[in-house]
Amino acid sequence: MFSKALFIDFNQEDVPVSVLDRLKQAISDYEFVSADNLMNSGILTTADIIFCKIFTKIGNSIIDAASNLKYIGVLATSFDKIDIEYAKQKGIVVCNLGGYSTEAVAEFVFAVLFEHIRDLERAKQQARTGDYTFDRFIGRELKSKTLGIIGTGRIGSRVAEIGLGMGMKVIYFNRNDKPTINQQGAVKKELDEILSQSDIISLNLALNDQTERIINRNKVNLLKPGCIFVNTAPTKLVDMEAVADRAEKGEIVCILDHVDMLDVDSANASLKTPNIIIYPPIGFRTREADAARWEIFISNVEQFAAGHPQNVIN
Repeated sequence: MFSKALFIDFNQEDVPVSVLDRLKQAISDYEFVSADNLMNSGILTTADIIFCKIFTKIGNSIIDAASNLKYIGVLATSFDKIDIEYAKQKGIVVCNLGGYSTEAVAEFVFAVLFEHIRDLERAKQQARTGDYTFDRFIGRELKSKTLGIIGTGRIGSRVAEIGLGMGMKVIYFNRNDKPTINQQGAVKKELDEILSQSDIISLNLALNDQTERIINRNKVNLLKPGCIFVNTAPTKLVDMEAVADRAEKGEIVCILDHVDMLDVDSANASLKTPNIIIYPPIGFRTREADAARWEIFISNVEQFAAGHPQNVIN
């Protein structure tokens, strides 16, 4: 059994009681603390385990101060705020929640596509006025369109499966072949081919040193006119200024749900740019995904305590 866990930047009421009850089977004590007080309180020296959220930075100084640290658990799939390589050097296991929101995010990609191509928001607003005419509406169909997927991990692969099931032509960019979706009809291509050939693009990469700004201005300029670019991944993967330039000219449409990751100026500019459609970060927010999130979170701890760590990212 471990001595102490620190929940950094969590509200205790946000953690299900059932999760805390199971946690007590592996950890003697736990405490909820603010990241602002970590370095001055000396509390890090007592921690075997740290739990953090997606935006909580766990760098060298925190890792060094936590001299007994053995495990870091992040309540998210993204982990770019954690120095995972330094943690590995220190023998600290870092685990994320891989796969908990796969279905939620993949379905969200198609939800926003349908809302856009069928002009559903305008239709709802019109109907609320009592106007049920339809002559001003003409949508598009996804069947037979080319869907380009950049990154075919769990989410990207599921997007591919849904697209193939709808009769779309699916091409994808990934470091490795994906036999499962290949067998269903998807075709692996180079990144530039995906960008220049796709009617619709779904970006599904994790953010790291190799992928940051992978969609730079030159890549953005490869997008075919009329392309719908859906990004449910971190915005730092993309040169948003270049996207805004093309969107403002009406050449492409960009749909994203991680505006919270943009700086204030970029966010405001995006909001004012025609053909950039912004949602709150709700892609992962389903009842099913929320239940899976906490189950994987506590299961990660239990498996680590049993000597069989899962969802290890370093």
